[in-house]
Amino acid sequence: MSGEIRYAQADGMRAEADTLTRTLIPRVDAFRARQRDDGTVSEPGAPDARALRSLADDAARWFARHGRHRQADALVADATDWLAAGLDTPPHFARSRDALAAPADGGWAAFLAPVRTTNSAPPVGQRMEFFLVRRQEPAALNQLAARYPHPKNNCQATVLLAGSAGFARGNCIVFFPENVAAHDRVTAQAYAIFTFSKFRKIHETYALPSAEAVLTANSVPRASSGLDPHTCYQARSLWGYLHDYFHHQGAWPLDQHIKLKMNWFVGLLEETKVDAQTALACAEGDVPHAAEQIDMILLERMFRYPLADDAVRNFDAGTGVFLYSWLRSAGALTQRGERLSLDRARLLTALRELVTAITQLESHVTTAAEYRAAATAFVRRFLPAGEPGDRYRFTEDQRILLRAREHLASLPPLHFVPGES
Repeated sequence: MSGEIRYAQADGMRAEADTLTRTLIPRVDAFRARQRDDGTVSEPGAPDARALRSLADDAARWFARHGRHRQADALVADATDWLAAGLDTPPHFARSRDALAAPADGGWAAFLAPVRTTNSAPPVGQRMEFFLVRRQEPAALNQLAARYPHPKNNCQATVLLAGSAGFARGNCIVFFPENVAAHDRVTAQAYAIFTFSKFRKIHETYALPSAEAVLTANSVPRASSGLDPHTCYQARSLWGYLHDYFHHQGAWPLDQHIKLKMNWFVGLLEETKVDAQTALACAEGDVPHAAEQIDMILLERMFRYPLADDAVRNFDAGTGVFLYSWLRSAGALTQRGERLSLDRARLLTALRELVTAITQLESHVTTAAEYRAAATAFVRRFLPAGEPGDRYRFTEDQRILLRAREHLASLPPLHFVPGES
């Protein structure tokens, strides 16, 4: 079974996924097609109201039938309130958001609400979405956690069993409570669901070809390419664990400063730092799938994320462009004719220097305002200000990262059928 992601099927959720894909999910997709980016329905009429009421009632019955009564009640209440306010007003599904409980390892979770499916196939917005996932933590997690004990792990590595268009098509692999359409702001993450079963296809389709267009052939990171689905899932899930572990370390841990870390500049440094720390932990040894994780980080962060159409406004794209320019300034990426060469030995030194620089910044600031100002100044050294509304602009040197964008953008969105990896 090395060629597939392994998970238990004792409770029949695969059969449920097949049924939902034929019945409920097409109706979810039909309703989301009527929504604008902010979740509102354009010129809603009686058919829209009937569609939402029927969808919520049928999904609630499904939740209740499987023992998820709190989710069932929350969904009906949220839909009822939205209908009362008018479907031309932004939806508020905070009760549904808060009713979802993270599944235990081997268990499943399902969700229905207007959700922003980040990096999915356009259109992306607060549209009605459904997913059914099974949690499947990597086999080596306990071994890794013994060395890197997470103080409050709330991340779930999952296999996508069924999903509406935002989850089943395109590159969205994350679901956070703050993605749910709601009027209030999330102050703490009760769950963080990652559909890592989607990662392999995304990685092979976009990240590797983009790197091959930029780097010399002998310096392209390849340890994470050509993996069987099971091994890829294991490695990506361990990266997810270490990434989140490092979020909870240091002077300004994410869980205690989540509002501050949602600032664009602070968050950019935070994301880049924890991925650098993950790569360095892998390089130090005794981390399963270490080489695969390091190359996943490099390929995704630097070569896939900046391909986004809205890269100059996109947070993840910004982290990749920032990391690229840091490595260029540190001599880890050097010009070789029309391509760049990645110096693996210099890479690790450059990542250590980056972590040191960011942690020193964190140790020197004493207030959130000081942190935001220092982070902005740091990021602006590598990402110059852009046009109004943009977070930054690409320099001539950075534009090499866009070399494969046109070709890769012409590919049809990836489509994930139930249980596919």
